[in-house]
Amino acid sequence: MHERFGSYEIYEELGSGGLAAVHLARSRAIKNPVALKRMYRHVATVRELVGSFIDEARLARYLRHPGIARVYEFGKLKGTYFIAFEFVPGPTLQQLQTHCIEHVGRMPVAVVLEIAYQLCDALDHAHNQRNELGLPLGIVHRDVSPSNVIVSDLGQVKLIDFGLAKTKQSTVQSQAGVIKGKLSYVAPEYLAGKLDSRCDLWALGVVMHELLTGKRLFDAPEQGETLERVRSMPIPAPSRSNPEVPPEVDQIVLTALARDPEKRWQHAADMLAATGVAVANHASGRLTPRQLVQWVEWVFSQKQPLRTENSGVSALHEIIQSHQIEVVGELPAISEAMMVRRRESVAMMPTLQRRRSMLWLWVAIVVFGAIGAIATALVLLR
Repeated sequence: MHERFGSYEIYEELGSGGLAAVHLARSRAIKNPVALKRMYRHVATVRELVGSFIDEARLARYLRHPGIARVYEFGKLKGTYFIAFEFVPGPTLQQLQTHCIEHVGRMPVAVVLEIAYQLCDALDHAHNQRNELGLPLGIVHRDVSPSNVIVSDLGQVKLIDFGLAKTKQSTVQSQAGVIKGKLSYVAPEYLAGKLDSRCDLWALGVVMHELLTGKRLFDAPEQGETLERVRSMPIPAPSRSNPEVPPEVDQIVLTALARDPEKRWQHAADMLAATGVAVANHASGRLTPRQLVQWVEWVFSQKQPLRTENSGVSALHEIIQSHQIEVVGELPAISEAMMVRRRESVAMMPTLQRRRSMLWLWVAIVVFGAIGAIATALVLLR
Protein backbone atom coordinates (compact mmCIF):
# COMPACT_ATOMS: atom_id res chain seq x y z
CA MET A 1 0.00 0.00 0.00
CA HIS A 2 1.37 3.40 -1.04
CA GLU A 3 -0.58 6.59 -0.57
CA ARG A 4 0.41 10.24 -0.55
CA PHE A 5 -0.96 12.44 2.25
CA GLY A 6 0.57 15.89 2.13
CA SER A 7 4.30 15.42 2.66
CA TYR A 8 3.80 11.87 3.96
CA GLU A 9 4.26 8.65 2.02
CA ILE A 10 1.98 6.10 3.68
CA TYR A 11 2.75 2.39 3.95
CA GLU A 12 1.02 -0.40 5.88
CA GLU A 13 -1.69 0.06 8.48
CA LEU A 14 -0.55 -0.33 12.07
CA GLY A 15 -4.00 -0.31 13.64
CA SER A 16 -7.42 1.26 13.64
CA GLY A 17 -10.13 2.14 16.12
CA GLY A 18 -13.47 3.85 16.30
CA LEU A 19 -12.05 7.35 15.77
CA ALA A 20 -8.92 7.00 13.66
CA ALA A 21 -6.59 4.76 11.72
CA VAL A 22 -2.81 4.69 12.19
CA HIS A 23 -0.33 3.98 9.39
CA LEU A 24 3.41 3.70 9.10
CA ALA A 25 4.60 6.67 7.06
CA ARG A 26 7.67 8.63 6.01
CA SER A 27 8.26 12.29 5.29
CA ARG A 28 11.26 14.02 3.78
CA ALA A 29 11.04 16.55 6.61
CA ILE A 30 11.42 13.90 9.35
CA LYS A 31 14.42 11.58 9.52
CA ASN A 32 12.73 8.58 11.13
CA PRO A 33 9.53 6.72 10.20
CA VAL A 34 6.38 8.04 11.86
CA ALA A 35 3.07 6.63 12.96
CA LEU A 36 0.47 8.79 11.21
CA LYS A 37 -2.86 8.92 13.00
CA ARG A 38 -5.74 10.23 10.88
CA MET A 39 -9.22 10.87 12.20
CA TYR A 40 -12.02 9.44 10.07
CA ARG A 41 -13.74 12.24 8.15
CA HIS A 42 -17.22 11.26 9.34
CA VAL A 43 -15.99 11.53 12.93
CA ALA A 44 -14.76 15.08 12.29
CA THR A 45 -18.39 16.23 12.15
CA VAL A 46 -18.79 15.50 15.88
CA ARG A 47 -17.61 18.57 17.76
CA GLU A 48 -16.85 16.74 21.02
CA LEU A 49 -14.63 14.15 19.30
CA VAL A 50 -12.72 16.82 17.40
CA GLY A 51 -12.25 18.66 20.70
CA SER A 52 -10.79 15.52 22.28
CA PHE A 53 -8.45 15.06 19.33
CA ILE A 54 -7.23 18.66 19.67
CA ASP A 55 -6.82 18.25 23.44
CA GLU A 56 -4.65 15.21 22.78
CA ALA A 57 -2.59 17.29 20.37
CA ARG A 58 -2.08 20.17 22.78
CA LEU A 59 -0.57 17.89 25.41
CA ALA A 60 2.50 17.23 23.30
CA ARG A 61 4.06 20.63 23.76
CA TYR A 62 4.40 19.79 27.46
CA LEU A 63 5.44 16.13 27.20
CA ARG A 64 9.14 15.88 26.40
CA HIS A 65 10.57 12.75 27.95
CA PRO A 66 12.46 9.71 26.58
CA GLY A 67 9.82 7.45 28.15
CA ILE A 68 6.94 9.10 26.27
CA ALA A 69 6.51 8.70 22.51
CA ARG A 70 7.63 11.88 20.77
CA VAL A 71 5.25 13.85 18.57
CA TYR A 72 6.22 15.72 15.41
CA GLU A 73 3.17 17.42 13.96
CA PHE A 74 -0.55 18.03 14.16
CA GLY A 75 -2.77 19.58 11.52
CA LYS A 76 -5.72 19.37 9.19
CA LEU A 77 -5.29 18.54 5.52
CA LYS A 78 -8.15 18.34 3.02
CA GLY A 79 -10.67 18.03 5.82
CA THR A 80 -8.75 15.32 7.69
CA TYR A 81 -7.25 15.91 11.13
CA PHE A 82 -3.93 14.14 11.63
CA ILE A 83 -1.18 13.57 14.18
CA ALA A 84 2.33 12.41 13.25
CA PHE A 85 4.18 10.84 16.14
CA GLU A 86 7.23 8.73 16.82
CA PHE A 87 7.12 5.18 15.54
CA VAL A 88 8.69 3.05 18.26
CA PRO A 89 10.09 -0.28 17.00
CA GLY A 90 9.47 -3.02 19.52
CA PRO A 91 6.68 -5.12 21.04
CA THR A 92 4.04 -3.87 23.43
CA LEU A 93 4.23 -5.05 27.01
CA GLN A 94 1.04 -6.99 26.38
CA GLN A 95 2.65 -8.93 23.54
CA LEU A 96 5.78 -9.56 25.60
CA GLN A 97 3.79 -10.83 28.59
CA THR A 98 1.62 -13.09 26.41
CA HIS A 99 4.67 -14.65 24.76
CA CYS A 100 6.30 -15.18 28.16
CA ILE A 101 3.23 -16.98 29.50
CA GLU A 102 3.04 -19.24 26.46
CA HIS A 103 6.72 -19.99 25.86
CA VAL A 104 9.23 -19.04 28.58
CA GLY A 105 7.58 -18.81 31.97
CA ARG A 106 7.32 -15.89 34.33
CA MET A 107 8.98 -12.58 33.69
CA PRO A 108 12.08 -12.08 35.89
CA VAL A 109 11.71 -9.67 38.80
CA ALA A 110 14.66 -7.64 37.48
CA VAL A 111 12.86 -7.08 34.17
CA VAL A 112 9.61 -6.05 35.89
CA LEU A 113 11.48 -3.61 38.13
CA GLU A 114 13.25 -2.03 35.16
CA ILE A 115 9.97 -1.60 33.29
CA ALA A 116 8.25 -0.18 36.38
CA TYR A 117 11.15 2.19 37.10
CA GLN A 118 11.02 3.68 33.61
CA LEU A 119 7.22 3.99 33.68
CA CYS A 120 7.30 5.75 37.07
CA ASP A 121 9.81 8.21 35.64
CA ALA A 122 7.59 8.91 32.59
CA LEU A 123 4.47 9.35 34.76
CA ASP A 124 6.33 11.66 37.13
CA HIS A 125 7.17 13.87 34.14
CA ALA A 126 3.58 13.91 32.86
CA HIS A 127 1.95 14.47 36.25
CA ASN A 128 4.15 17.46 37.07
CA GLN A 129 3.77 19.48 33.88
CA ARG A 130 2.75 23.14 34.18
CA ASN A 131 1.44 25.60 31.63
CA GLU A 132 3.10 28.82 30.50
CA LEU A 133 1.82 30.62 33.63
CA GLY A 134 3.33 28.00 35.91
CA LEU A 135 -0.02 26.48 36.85
CA PRO A 136 -0.25 22.66 37.20
CA LEU A 137 -1.87 21.00 34.21
CA GLY A 138 -3.08 18.04 36.26
CA ILE A 139 -2.40 15.49 33.51
CA VAL A 140 -3.77 11.99 34.18
CA HIS A 141 -3.10 9.35 31.51
CA ARG A 142 -6.21 7.28 32.43
CA ASP A 143 -5.16 4.26 30.35
CA VAL A 144 -1.89 2.91 31.77
CA SER A 145 -2.03 -0.73 30.65
CA PRO A 146 0.22 -3.30 28.91
CA SER A 147 -1.13 -2.45 25.46
CA ASN A 148 -0.01 1.18 25.91
CA VAL A 149 3.58 0.39 26.86
CA ILE A 150 6.29 -0.45 24.32
CA VAL A 151 9.69 -1.96 25.03
CA SER A 152 11.71 -0.39 22.23
CA ASP A 153 14.56 -2.11 20.41
CA LEU A 154 16.91 0.31 22.21
CA GLY A 155 15.84 -0.85 25.66
CA GLN A 156 13.72 2.24 26.35
CA VAL A 157 10.28 1.65 27.85
CA LYS A 158 7.79 4.02 26.19
CA LEU A 159 4.36 5.07 27.42
CA ILE A 160 2.02 5.79 24.51
CA ASP A 161 -1.60 6.80 23.87
CA PHE A 162 -2.44 9.99 25.72
CA GLY A 163 -5.67 10.07 23.72
CA LEU A 164 -7.70 9.48 26.89
CA ALA A 165 -5.55 11.75 29.06
CA LYS A 166 -7.34 14.26 31.25
CA THR A 167 -6.08 17.71 32.22
CA LYS A 168 -7.48 20.61 34.19
CA GLN A 169 -7.59 22.56 30.92
CA SER A 170 -9.37 19.97 28.77
CA THR A 171 -11.85 21.64 26.45
CA VAL A 172 -14.11 18.59 26.49
CA GLN A 173 -15.45 17.35 29.82
CA SER A 174 -16.32 13.68 30.32
CA GLN A 175 -19.96 12.87 30.88
CA ALA A 176 -20.86 11.92 34.43
CA GLY A 177 -20.66 8.17 34.93
CA VAL A 178 -18.52 7.60 31.83
CA ILE A 179 -15.31 5.70 32.60
CA LYS A 180 -12.38 6.15 30.20
CA GLY A 181 -9.81 3.35 30.12
CA LYS A 182 -9.71 -0.43 30.49
CA LEU A 183 -11.85 -1.62 33.39
CA SER A 184 -9.25 -4.06 34.73
CA TYR A 185 -6.86 -1.16 35.33
CA VAL A 186 -9.31 1.50 36.54
CA ALA A 187 -8.86 2.68 40.14
CA PRO A 188 -11.77 2.12 42.56
CA GLU A 189 -12.26 5.84 43.29
CA TYR A 190 -12.51 6.57 39.55
CA LEU A 191 -15.53 4.26 39.45
CA ALA A 192 -17.09 6.73 41.91
CA GLY A 193 -16.15 9.72 39.74
CA LYS A 194 -12.95 10.81 41.52
CA LEU A 195 -9.89 11.18 39.31
CA ASP A 196 -6.33 12.34 39.94
CA SER A 197 -2.77 11.20 39.21
CA ARG A 198 -2.97 8.46 41.84
CA CYS A 199 -5.32 6.58 39.50
CA ASP A 200 -2.35 6.11 37.14
CA LEU A 201 -0.29 4.67 40.01
CA TRP A 202 -3.08 2.17 40.80
CA ALA A 203 -3.01 1.09 37.14
CA LEU A 204 0.77 0.70 37.27
CA GLY A 205 0.37 -1.42 40.40
CA VAL A 206 -2.02 -3.71 38.50
CA VAL A 207 0.48 -3.95 35.63
CA MET A 208 3.33 -4.85 38.01
CA HIS A 209 1.22 -7.46 39.80
CA GLU A 210 0.30 -9.15 36.52
CA LEU A 211 3.87 -9.12 35.21
CA LEU A 212 5.25 -10.61 38.43
CA THR A 213 2.61 -13.35 38.72
CA GLY A 214 1.90 -14.07 35.06
CA LYS A 215 -1.83 -13.83 35.84
CA ARG A 216 -4.54 -11.23 35.22
CA LEU A 217 -5.57 -9.64 38.50
CA PHE A 218 -9.19 -8.46 38.12
CA ASP A 219 -10.29 -9.88 34.76
CA ALA A 220 -13.65 -11.65 34.70
CA PRO A 221 -15.99 -12.92 31.94
CA GLU A 222 -18.52 -10.15 32.63
CA GLN A 223 -17.80 -6.43 33.02
CA GLY A 224 -19.94 -6.21 36.13
CA GLU A 225 -17.90 -8.92 37.82
CA THR A 226 -14.66 -7.19 36.80
CA LEU A 227 -15.88 -3.97 38.41
CA GLU A 228 -16.88 -5.81 41.57
CA ARG A 229 -13.43 -7.38 41.78
CA VAL A 230 -11.81 -3.96 41.39
CA ARG A 231 -13.96 -2.63 44.23
CA SER A 232 -13.68 -5.42 46.76
CA MET A 233 -11.62 -8.49 45.81
CA PRO A 234 -8.83 -9.24 48.33
CA ILE A 235 -5.51 -8.52 46.60
CA PRO A 236 -2.83 -11.13 47.33
CA ALA A 237 0.84 -10.21 47.49
CA PRO A 238 2.65 -11.14 44.23
CA SER A 239 5.02 -13.37 46.21
CA ARG A 240 2.15 -15.78 46.91
CA SER A 241 2.29 -16.77 43.22
CA ASN A 242 5.96 -16.02 42.63
CA PRO A 243 8.35 -16.83 45.50
CA GLU A 244 11.13 -14.91 43.73
CA VAL A 245 9.40 -11.61 44.58
CA PRO A 246 11.13 -10.00 47.60
CA PRO A 247 9.15 -8.32 50.42
CA GLU A 248 10.07 -4.78 49.33
CA VAL A 249 8.62 -5.41 45.86
CA ASP A 250 5.45 -6.83 47.43
CA GLN A 251 5.22 -3.62 49.41
CA ILE A 252 5.63 -1.40 46.34
CA VAL A 253 2.83 -3.22 44.51
CA LEU A 254 0.43 -3.45 47.45
CA THR A 255 0.92 0.24 48.29
CA ALA A 256 0.09 1.14 44.68
CA LEU A 257 -3.02 -1.06 45.02
CA ALA A 258 -4.32 0.50 48.23
CA ARG A 259 -8.02 1.13 47.61
CA ASP A 260 -7.92 4.24 49.76
CA PRO A 261 -5.99 6.73 47.58
CA GLU A 262 -4.69 8.44 50.74
CA LYS A 263 -2.84 5.21 51.61
CA ARG A 264 -1.49 4.77 48.09
CA TRP A 265 1.71 6.27 46.69
CA GLN A 266 0.86 9.97 46.58
CA HIS A 267 3.21 10.83 43.74
CA ALA A 268 4.93 8.92 40.94
CA ALA A 269 8.23 10.22 42.35
CA ASP A 270 7.55 8.35 45.62
CA MET A 271 6.91 5.09 43.77
CA LEU A 272 9.97 5.77 41.59
CA ALA A 273 12.20 6.19 44.65
CA ALA A 274 10.94 2.98 46.26
CA THR A 275 11.41 1.07 43.00
CA GLY A 276 14.94 2.45 42.69
CA VAL A 277 15.79 1.11 46.17
CA ALA A 278 14.34 -2.31 45.26
CA VAL A 279 16.41 -2.34 42.06
CA ALA A 280 19.58 -1.48 43.99
CA ASN A 281 18.89 -4.25 46.51
CA HIS A 282 18.14 -6.89 43.87
CA ALA A 283 20.90 -9.35 43.04
CA SER A 284 20.87 -8.37 39.37
CA GLY A 285 20.94 -4.64 40.00
CA ARG A 286 19.52 -2.37 37.34
CA LEU A 287 19.54 -3.84 33.84
CA THR A 288 21.36 -2.05 31.07
CA PRO A 289 19.33 -1.23 27.95
CA ARG A 290 21.24 -3.88 26.02
CA GLN A 291 20.56 -6.55 28.61
CA LEU A 292 16.85 -5.75 28.48
CA VAL A 293 16.86 -5.83 24.66
CA GLN A 294 18.75 -9.11 24.49
CA TRP A 295 16.34 -10.75 26.92
CA VAL A 296 13.30 -9.51 24.95
CA GLU A 297 14.84 -10.84 21.73
CA TRP A 298 15.51 -14.18 23.42
CA VAL A 299 11.86 -14.35 24.54
CA PHE A 300 10.53 -13.89 21.02
CA SER A 301 12.99 -16.43 19.63
CA GLN A 302 11.35 -19.15 21.76
CA LYS A 303 8.64 -20.94 19.80
CA GLN A 304 8.03 -24.17 21.70
CA PRO A 305 5.27 -24.48 24.34
CA LEU A 306 6.34 -23.73 27.90
CA ARG A 307 8.24 -26.59 29.53
CA THR A 308 10.14 -25.09 32.45
CA GLU A 309 8.55 -22.48 34.72
CA ASN A 310 11.74 -20.46 35.32
CA SER A 311 13.38 -20.56 31.87
CA GLY A 312 12.92 -16.80 31.43
CA VAL A 313 14.72 -16.17 34.73
CA SER A 314 17.56 -18.53 33.77
CA ALA A 315 18.02 -16.85 30.40
CA LEU A 316 18.31 -13.41 32.00
CA HIS A 317 20.87 -14.75 34.49
CA GLU A 318 22.99 -16.08 31.61
CA ILE A 319 22.73 -12.74 29.78
CA ILE A 320 23.84 -10.79 32.84
CA GLN A 321 26.72 -13.19 33.59
CA SER A 322 27.99 -13.28 30.01
CA HIS A 323 29.49 -9.74 30.20
CA GLN A 324 29.36 -9.70 26.40
CA ILE A 325 26.04 -8.30 25.33
CA GLU A 326 25.34 -8.55 21.63
CA VAL A 327 22.08 -7.49 20.10
CA VAL A 328 21.29 -10.13 17.49
CA GLY A 329 19.18 -7.84 15.35
CA GLU A 330 15.51 -7.62 14.63
CA LEU A 331 13.85 -11.01 14.89
CA PRO A 332 10.86 -11.87 12.68
CA ALA A 333 8.69 -12.44 15.76
CA ILE A 334 9.40 -8.95 17.07
CA SER A 335 8.87 -7.42 13.65
CA GLU A 336 5.55 -9.21 13.27
CA ALA A 337 4.40 -8.14 16.74
CA MET A 338 5.44 -4.58 16.01
CA MET A 339 3.39 -4.44 12.84
CA VAL A 340 0.10 -5.57 14.36
CA ARG A 341 0.03 -3.45 17.46
CA ARG A 342 -2.42 -0.59 17.78
CA ARG A 343 -0.95 2.90 17.73
CA GLU A 344 -2.54 5.77 19.64
CA SER A 345 -0.34 8.50 21.14
CA VAL A 346 0.18 12.16 21.96
CA ALA A 347 0.51 14.99 19.46
CA MET A 348 1.31 18.68 19.18
CA MET A 349 -0.35 21.44 17.24
CA PRO A 350 1.71 23.97 15.24
CA THR A 351 -0.04 27.08 14.02
CA LEU A 352 -2.54 25.96 11.41
CA GLN A 353 -2.96 29.46 10.01
CA ARG A 354 0.68 29.50 8.97
CA ARG A 355 0.12 26.30 6.98
CA ARG A 356 -2.92 27.76 5.28
CA SER A 357 -1.10 30.99 4.50
CA MET A 358 1.76 29.08 2.88
CA LEU A 359 -0.73 27.00 0.90
CA TRP A 360 -2.46 30.12 -0.47
CA LEU A 361 0.91 31.67 -1.26
CA TRP A 362 1.84 28.70 -3.42
CA VAL A 363 -1.56 28.72 -5.09
CA ALA A 364 -1.14 32.42 -5.90
CA ILE A 365 2.32 31.84 -7.35
CA VAL A 366 1.04 29.04 -9.59
CA VAL A 367 -2.00 31.04 -10.76
CA PHE A 368 -0.07 34.21 -11.54
CA GLY A 369 2.61 32.16 -13.26
CA ALA A 370 0.01 30.53 -15.47
CA ILE A 371 -1.57 33.90 -16.31
CA GLY A 372 1.82 35.31 -17.23
CA ALA A 373 2.58 32.37 -19.49
CA ILE A 374 -0.78 32.70 -21.29
CA ALA A 375 -0.28 36.47 -21.78
CA THR A 376 3.21 35.91 -23.22
CA ALA A 377 1.87 33.28 -25.62
CA LEU A 378 -0.88 35.64 -26.86
CA VAL A 379 1.65 38.43 -27.52
CA LEU A 380 3.85 36.06 -29.52
CA LEU A 381 0.87 34.84 -31.58
CA ARG A 382 0.06 38.42 -32.58
